[in-house]
Amino acid sequence: MSENPRDIKVVDRRLFTSDGEIREEVAASMVDPTPAPEPPPKEADAPPEPVSPTNPAFLRLLDILAQTASFSLQEFADPATGRRQVDLVGARQIIDSLLALREKTHGRLSFEEADALEGLASELQLVYSRLLAQSAPKGPATPPAARRG
Repeated sequence: MSENPRDIKVVDRRLFTSDGEIREEVAASMVDPTPAPEPPPKEADAPPEPVSPTNPAFLRLLDILAQTASFSLQEFADPATGRRQVDLVGARQIIDSLLALREKTHGRLSFEEADALEGLASELQLVYSRLLAQSAPKGPATPPAARRG
């Protein structure tokens, strides 16, 4: 058994000294050599950005997605096998689609649309995570005792 000597290097990555002062290395790395561009001056007479009106078609789209996700999260009979099961994969796809929709439309929705989208995504994520936790194996299964004959 030969041991290879290894060099161990300890690097102090703390931001502050024991006295509570910012370390010199940290302060030097925080200095930004290029100043940030100044924002253009706001005109006092400029009207605020218009808020888009609520689009009923967008709310119907959210309703359709919600119904489909709810259907996937409930036990339904598989047409091929007749077995009742929850479709977690299908529900995850719809939840991911809602999250992508929320990301891509951020700042461009009316209050009602944004509130409906946020509430729907949050509620479906909660139900999905609960069902996923229920379907996860509880731990290693113990093998049945051998029968003596």
